[in-house]
Amino acid sequence: MTSIRRKLLFTLLLALLAAGFTTATATFFSAQAEFNEFLDTHLRETAESLGDSVRHSMPTKEPEHLTIIGDAPSYRVIVQVYDSAHNSLWQREGAPAMPLPEGPGFGLVKVEGKTWRTYSVAVGPLVITAGQDLEVRTSLAATAAFRILQPLCLLLPFIAIAVWIVVGSGLAPLEKTARSVARRSPTSLEPLSTKGLPAELASLVNAINDLLRRLADSLSAQQRFASDAAHELRTPLTALKLQVQLAQRAKTPEAQQKCFSRLNEGINRATRLVQQLLTIARLDPDASKKPMTTINLAELVKSVRDDMAPIAAQKHIEITEDARPAMLDGMEDAIRLMVTNLTDNAIRYTPEGGRIEITSSTEHGLSVLRVCDNGPGIAPEERSRVFDRFYRALGTKTSGTGLGLAIVKRIVDIHHGTVAIEDGLDGRGTIFKLSFPPLGASSPHTAMTPTSHS
Repeated sequence: MTSIRRKLLFTLLLALLAAGFTTATATFFSAQAEFNEFLDTHLRETAESLGDSVRHSMPTKEPEHLTIIGDAPSYRVIVQVYDSAHNSLWQREGAPAMPLPEGPGFGLVKVEGKTWRTYSVAVGPLVITAGQDLEVRTSLAATAAFRILQPLCLLLPFIAIAVWIVVGSGLAPLEKTARSVARRSPTSLEPLSTKGLPAELASLVNAINDLLRRLADSLSAQQRFASDAAHELRTPLTALKLQVQLAQRAKTPEAQQKCFSRLNEGINRATRLVQQLLTIARLDPDASKKPMTTINLAELVKSVRDDMAPIAAQKHIEITEDARPAMLDGMEDAIRLMVTNLTDNAIRYTPEGGRIEITSSTEHGLSVLRVCDNGPGIAPEERSRVFDRFYRALGTKTSGTGLGLAIVKRIVDIHHGTVAIEDGLDGRGTIFKLSFPPLGASSPHTAMTPTSHS
């Protein structure tokens, strides 16, 4: 497992070493250039000062007895004097003999496998040459560069310890947060505290808290679904069991047929309840992040009207549609289920001979769907509660699960829309008005906040 502390330590130390070596290298070349300039000046002055001293009186002693003022042993400068009149060479004892220069001034010569920098000056018949091994200059420059690098090398252990302590101190909040998470039980989804955390870690903890919130919502939805399913299935299953018992006790075929008919109705109601419970469960909290497609609401309205017309005809209810152009980004199956649920709800509550109208349009930049009927309507004081799960308005005689409008509300929320309940056709009944962001505007960043209007 990769350690952030170790990685930061090694990276920083390597960066310091790289910076130190880069600085030392730059110092070496800079010092070498400066030493070259300085020592070239020294060579020239040595040769010229010696030339000036012998210009009026030729030397009568060997060169080893000559004294060069300002000469330093560490510079290792050698001097030789060539007398062209007598073809003789004077030089210090032990000093290598340098070839005669081609002319006055600076030059480079090879002597005993080494490169020497020379400066020559002519004084009458004498040719005075001062020379220096280039290794001296390289050595002086390297010494200067090492003096730059040496303190850094000595400080590296102390820097490593300081970095270890600072990184450890910086990672302490992360380790504390990790221990806090490790101590939690699997069902504990409360937000983590961000008090005292650095900004970099606080952003991570905030992201974790957001995930915990969504997990809590998902878990709550699952628990609510399990509770609702257990509660709502208990009654129809009990009724089915009683119908079976009555069928077993029936004395005549007519009584048995009546019990079987009621049993079939009970099975249909239980099946519808299970289907709607599963629909609610599939509309999970992250459903809005699933891929969306472009939906032509006008075509969808016509399709739902055609599908529901035969069912409405059994109660002699007329279904009409007014499909005007309107587009929407969304999940087509969910939108179709939403309109179907509202239409089915209207058919069940509208009395025989009633009228239902489904419309689509674009209003004030919004895509709008309406499902209208002339049934008994919904009292204004109950309109804010009809979208709650298993809620059924008082005085309702029509059978139902109380889940149809809850499914509608969930689908509207997923698509960032709004739903409103208004008075219906002919001055009575109900209008469900669904408004959605227009095509291309249903992303989470531009979505409208879903609300219900009473």
